[in-house]
Amino acid sequence: MAGVRPLRSSDPSSIASYELTGFLGEGGQGSVYLGLSPSGEQVAVKLLHTRFAEDERAVRRFLREADSARRVAEFCTARVLDVGEADGRPYIVGEYVDGPSLQQQVSNEGPLRATALVRLAVATATALAAIHRAGVIHRDFKPGNVLLGPGGPRVIDFGVARALDVSQSVSTSVVGTPAFMAPEQFLGEPVPASDVFAWAGTMVFAATGRGPFGFGALPVVMHRIMNEEPDLSGVPGSLKPLLRAALSKDPRQRPPADRLLQELIRSSGPANVPPWPPQGGPAAPVPGGGGVSGPGVGGWDSPGPSPAPGAVPGAQWESPGAASGGRWEPAGSSPSPGAVPGARWEPAPARGGRRVLVAVGAAATALVVGLAAWVVVRLNDSGSPTPTPTANLAKNPATNPATSPAAGFGSALTAVVRPSREKGGTVRVSSQHLLESTDPADMFSTYSRNMVRLYGRSLTMFKPAPGPAGTEIVPDLAESLGQSSNGGKTWTYKLRQGVKFQDGTQITSRDLKYAVLRSMDPRFLQGGMFFDTLLDLPSGYEGPYKSPDADTDRAIETPDDRTIVFHLRKPLATFDHVVQMPESIPVPKARDTRENYKSAVVSSGPYQIESTREDYVALVRNPHWDPATDPNRTALPDRVVLTFGMEADQVTGLLEAGDTEMGGFLPDDAYARILADPALKARADAPVTSVRTLAINPQVPPLDKLECRRAVVRALELEAVSSASRAVPEQVPTSLVPPDLPGEHYRDPDLSPAGDQAGAREALTRCGRPDGFETTYIYRELPGEKEAAEAVRDSLAKVGIKVTLDHAPVEKFHQKFGGVPANLKKNGVGLIAKAWAPDWPDTYTYLPGLVDSRELVEDEPSVNLTVRLPAVDELLDKAAAEPDPETRAGLWRQAEQRVAEEAVLVPTTWRRTLLLRGTTATNLHVSPVFGDYDLATMGVAATAS
Repeated sequence: MAGVRPLRSSDPSSIASYELTGFLGEGGQGSVYLGLSPSGEQVAVKLLHTRFAEDERAVRRFLREADSARRVAEFCTARVLDVGEADGRPYIVGEYVDGPSLQQQVSNEGPLRATALVRLAVATATALAAIHRAGVIHRDFKPGNVLLGPGGPRVIDFGVARALDVSQSVSTSVVGTPAFMAPEQFLGEPVPASDVFAWAGTMVFAATGRGPFGFGALPVVMHRIMNEEPDLSGVPGSLKPLLRAALSKDPRQRPPADRLLQELIRSSGPANVPPWPPQGGPAAPVPGGGGVSGPGVGGWDSPGPSPAPGAVPGAQWESPGAASGGRWEPAGSSPSPGAVPGARWEPAPARGGRRVLVAVGAAATALVVGLAAWVVVRLNDSGSPTPTPTANLAKNPATNPATSPAAGFGSALTAVVRPSREKGGTVRVSSQHLLESTDPADMFSTYSRNMVRLYGRSLTMFKPAPGPAGTEIVPDLAESLGQSSNGGKTWTYKLRQGVKFQDGTQITSRDLKYAVLRSMDPRFLQGGMFFDTLLDLPSGYEGPYKSPDADTDRAIETPDDRTIVFHLRKPLATFDHVVQMPESIPVPKARDTRENYKSAVVSSGPYQIESTREDYVALVRNPHWDPATDPNRTALPDRVVLTFGMEADQVTGLLEAGDTEMGGFLPDDAYARILADPALKARADAPVTSVRTLAINPQVPPLDKLECRRAVVRALELEAVSSASRAVPEQVPTSLVPPDLPGEHYRDPDLSPAGDQAGAREALTRCGRPDGFETTYIYRELPGEKEAAEAVRDSLAKVGIKVTLDHAPVEKFHQKFGGVPANLKKNGVGLIAKAWAPDWPDTYTYLPGLVDSRELVEDEPSVNLTVRLPAVDELLDKAAAEPDPETRAGLWRQAEQRVAEEAVLVPTTWRRTLLLRGTTATNLHVSPVFGDYDLATMGVAATAS
């Protein structure tokens, strides 16, 4: 093991559970040691410098970002095995590659030649493509981060530079090697194309022993990179055009990593394959026309046709569509020899719409170190190859979404977009959110509840349909909706026949009872949520782990294998809505590993968990799921892969490029750009997901007078408030209850889009303040709330109400400044910004939390801050118990009207979020339950639309 030195006296003997056996080197980021894992495997352990551990937030970010590097497929990369911190210093553990770095090899033995250079280029481009496909930017690609091991080149340290936040001032500290950094990195704006620039510089070093811009002092090298052309003398002629394009100053003109790989393989293949870029002559599709087939796999698509004749690197190329043999054309014009460069350089999508990373025939086998003889993969999960299911679409063009009528903005809110029955492929979900858990007992967020229905079935579920139909509750594991008795306090359900777990065992009512009871354990995030307050359980019950001897039959009975009976403390007419929660997904007691169950969930749905970690879930088909017992789920894809904790702009980029099917809510700063682009806007939907409200405090004078409160409501210019900070126009509210909840809601006559200044002044006169008054408005430090607060202030100023704005961080707002009624009264805060969203589309999960006075605690954090109306409490109780839907809706409306008449809580915005449909997603619609695309029915097509 050349290069391994004994540990120094100042070196630790171990880091966490890793024994250190030697010293490998030290750099700008930290020290690297040879170590042994607990299993005896040799590993490389990088311990970061102390300066990177001085900020607790930086350490947390490092751990998160470095851990994201585990998503990278193991194509010519050294695996990331572990991340953590020891004595306050973060560390990262990777696969140990026993060999010199490219830096050492070239410095000691000289530049690489011929085949060795091509092998290096192909292997490292493969690694870079895999890194980018995992959503990671390397940021420090250089000769020292390419190791030449016995199995071929391996790229290391991907994601570490991101974890250390290298976008800091170059005058202070740069984590990276300036000689290989792209121009935009000096400006603190690294992008995936920055890695392409660094890769090209590394290949120049491998071929010549120097960087393309030389070496030297930082200012000198930086000037050359920013202003001079690269020195490619000594680089083989076959590589020069590709490296020159990759070293473009403009990152938009550089070919992406997967296209680098395609061109390297093609230009190094058989003699009849033209070099890149073509030097004239007719447009030349890739030899073989229809594509390359791998062993035992038919219909693999080629990477697409070659660029147009006479093309110059750096020009923008767009594919004419999915037709085989199509031409590459400059955007907006026809191809011609000597085409003028300057626009963005982009590869056309592969025929069939899938991005094809590698399509290589037997002639190129010798070029690829560590690759199979053929590789056609789509890096959408942990690196597993996913065939492109094009055959069925080709046979049945009527089901091809590319030939379906184009859907426009908002189409998926009311209809199914790109309807399809085609099975196969992988649905990719990219999420900014952190994964709560895969354990049904330990989740509540909408994105988790959307996911869990793929591998878990509750007694009921909301119908997977767009629009109002999606608010209908339907049986799932139960063969019918519940049978109510005892005045709405007893609910009986019968399980469908033939439903099984993933191991083939029958699902029984006892499995459901155990699942509901275990959810009561306080270690779970939600602690039973609705069930613990509704069921007639013994006082202090904390689940079967902590209360094993409690009498739970008084709350849940299981008279036989298929019958389950719930006994409630008080009547609830909509208990069918409660049992759709994940807590009623059955759990076999013998398979419950308690807090570790999240790693071994037993599936009752069409999919089962193949693998999971903190930021990743991969689902595959459950062989014992019987579609005859499940009328609600389509189970179209063969596989579903969900990646969590991603950066917002990263998810947006994947959606725009068509490299993921679903990405959740887009960040606010992307709205304007998406809506300004007709093609992107046509793929967008904007559902109402929450309500922003203004609580008006009747305990602070002069707002203790009804007419002064009504003056505030009438003066509000709701259109200005709703559009103050959002590119997506918010819906101007007319009622406190949002429109997606079933029923007719009370339209508050005091609310108006432009405000009613005359009416406000009349109200001020009636309350004895004709010249207005002063009050304080506190809001949370959240995107858009400052702008909304300013719009409220400006609206009220027009009628003489002077508002002083105050704000607080979210946690402190709720715990102290803006969420405790007694503090609001003490500090004279008259107006409070609030927001609320229903747990599911039913007024029962929305209105009571906001307006039930029994939920208001004067000296503790409360959701309800201002509504103290016993008459409203009575209406809430009657509505909850009323079995007739129409009568129940009328009671909810009466409660809403009474709150509006008291002017203590008004809506300011029906808040909409922006979604973007993936180009290959099929059979998709927005669920009114989750405010996102419904995973229960989604599929994936081989062709982007």
